[in-house]
Amino acid sequence: MTDMVSFSNYQIVTIAIALLGGDVEHIDREDIAIKANGIAPGKFSWRKYPNRIDLGSVGDALRDAKKAKNDELIAGNNSRGWMLSPNGFRWMSSLSKGENEISIQLKEKSSMALSSQHVERERLYRTTAYALLTDGREDEITQHDFFQFVRVNEYFKSKARERRYTIITNAVYSDEVLSALWAYLKERFL
Repeated sequence: MTDMVSFSNYQIVTIAIALLGGDVEHIDREDIAIKANGIAPGKFSWRKYPNRIDLGSVGDALRDAKKAKNDELIAGNNSRGWMLSPNGFRWMSSLSKGENEISIQLKEKSSMALSSQHVERERLYRTTAYALLTDGREDEITQHDFFQFVRVNEYFKSKARERRYTIITNAVYSDEVLSALWAYLKERFL
């Protein structure tokens, strides 16, 4: 992890998102561009004016990081922002095992993110939807129970909803029961 130039552009923007807190909130493309340029100077620069960041190449890298062929490391878009996906979170955790500056920063972010995910899973275990599922009564789960599970309601704007849905997805990926419940709730209420 010492040579950032060896990473592809989509991997560098994923690292930038992680370092900017993209495990719990959407990160704006321009913030990602500045961070990515700091991580790998010149990799996202204009050819004629190398001191300028090319938002087009950053956008291309973001779209590439979202593609299935690249393991869908991130989720989002330019209008609402970008976040790590569960695959991106796992990939970031694997990178945090090094001893260079970026690895140490990723290790700190990964540790904080794991703690946040643990807290979120504990909250999900206490929801009515979880209790009904574990009692075999998932057909009794109401929309109110769904809103309690995801911590949104009908008044939330789409960006806030997407943020919460991504946080839930990241929190449940390592728990088989919560993952199954989340899949069921998405199919039924989204």
